[in-house]
Amino acid sequence: MRESELLTLLNDKMGLDLESTKEDKYCSYDAYDDKYTVELKCRRKHYSTQLIEELKLKHLHKGKELLYVVSTPEGVYAFNVSKLLEADYDFGWHTRKLPATTDFGRTEWIDKKVGYINVNQSIWEEL
Repeated sequence: MRESELLTLLNDKMGLDLESTKEDKYCSYDAYDDKYTVELKCRRKHYSTQLIEELKLKHLHKGKELLYVVSTPEGVYAFNVSKLLEADYDFGWHTRKLPATTDFGRTEWIDKKVGYINVNQSIWEEL
């Protein structure tokens, strides 16, 4: 699934009217509306916990609720990260070496602070 397809599915199934930020390649989030900022991820493998970068939280949480939406081969999971933060959810933050970017051809690895969200915390699931 591509991010554009994921955004359409999210809008259709959750009754939202999110707009893509694809035209702004420097934008730190993928979609938005009056209530939410949204980070979209399309994963090739399924894990019971979904990786999230802490840096994304700092850029995305700007007075709106943050939705983190992940597609995997086993389904689509949406997380209201703002509510998880309010509930003191344990993301298990730690530093891990990961690619600097997902752009093809870039092989630089850097330290990133990451955590995990269990798919059981999903506010919406599409299989």
